[in-house]
Amino acid sequence: MEEIYSQIDQKIKDSNNIVLISHKFPDWDTLGSATAMYEMIMTNFENKCVEIVNYDWVAEKLAFLPNSDKVINSFDCNKYDLCIFLDIWNLTLAWFWDKDKIRCKTIINIDHHAPNIWYWDINLLDIEKPSTTAVLYHFFDYMWYKINQNTATSLLTWIYTDTWAFVYSNVSTDTFEIASKLVELGGNIEAISSNFFLNNTFEFVKLFWLVLDRLKISWDWVALSYLTKKDLIEYSCKYEELDWVVWRLNMLDNVRYVSFFYEKWDLVKCSLRTTREDVDLNLIAKQYGGWWHKKASAFPTEWNIEIWEDGVFRIRKIDNSILTFF
Repeated sequence: MEEIYSQIDQKIKDSNNIVLISHKFPDWDTLGSATAMYEMIMTNFENKCVEIVNYDWVAEKLAFLPNSDKVINSFDCNKYDLCIFLDIWNLTLAWFWDKDKIRCKTIINIDHHAPNIWYWDINLLDIEKPSTTAVLYHFFDYMWYKINQNTATSLLTWIYTDTWAFVYSNVSTDTFEIASKLVELGGNIEAISSNFFLNNTFEFVKLFWLVLDRLKISWDWVALSYLTKKDLIEYSCKYEELDWVVWRLNMLDNVRYVSFFYEKWDLVKCSLRTTREDVDLNLIAKQYGGWWHKKASAFPTEWNIEIWEDGVFRIRKIDNSILTFF
C-alpha cells in the first residue's frame, strides 16, 4: 500500500491539470472523497489546476461540504494530465462506457469496493475500509499531508454517516481514533450531524408519514414500502430526499431488512438496508443487476408500481409478470 501512496504522490507532482471524478447520483462518500482530495491537493501542492466533475446534481444536504460548489458537469478529457476516480468500482458508475475515450496520461482509482474492475493505471483499493474517505485518510496521514479544516470536514462526513453516528457494527476503535483526530483538526461535526439527521423540510416529513402509512411487513420479516412519481409531485419533494427515507426505515426492530421502492424517471428503484449481520443485501441486489454493500444495496429496474384496490402494492415486470408484496 505504501508503494501505491508514493506512486500517487509522484503523479500529482508531475501533473498540472487534474480532474477528480465522483460517481453518478453523488452520495456522502464519493462527494466527500472528491472534495477532500481537492482540498488536499490545493493545500499541499503548488501550481495545480484541479476540477471536480460529476454529471449529476449535488444534493442540497451535501451542499455544506467544502468545495462542493466547485463541482462542474462537463468533462474535456484532453485537457487533463491526471484523472482520479473516487469511490467508483466501474467506469459506468460515472457515466463512462469506454476507457479509451479517457485520454488522460494517467488514470488513478481510489476505492473500497469489491470487486473492483481494473481499468486503472494505479489502483488504491482497500476493501477492509468502510468508505473511500477512510482510504483517503490513511493515504493522507501516511504521506504527512496537511489536513486543514475543510479536508477534515469532508473526511469526517462519511465516517459519521456510514456508521449512523457511530452506532453500526462497522464501528471500531480505529473509527473513533480517526474521528477524534479529524475533530481536533477542525472537522465540523455539527454541520454534518445537522444535515444528516436534522433540517428536514415540512414536505419531506409529510412524505415520510405516507411511507409509514403504507409500510407492510412480509411473511419473511421484510419491511416494505413505496412511493410513486405522483407522490413526489404532490408533496413537492426531490429525488435526493428519498435516500433519507430508507435510512430512517432501517431503524425498525425485528425485521431482516428494509426494502423501499420508488419510481424514478422511467424506472423503479429499490433501496435495501439492514442492521443484521446474517443478511447480505449485496447478494439480493445482484439478483436484479444491482450492487453496493452487505448492509446497504440497491437495484434499478424497468418495472412499474401498481396499486390495487385491496391496498397491496405490486410491481409489474417488463415480461408482464407480477411481483406481489403484502
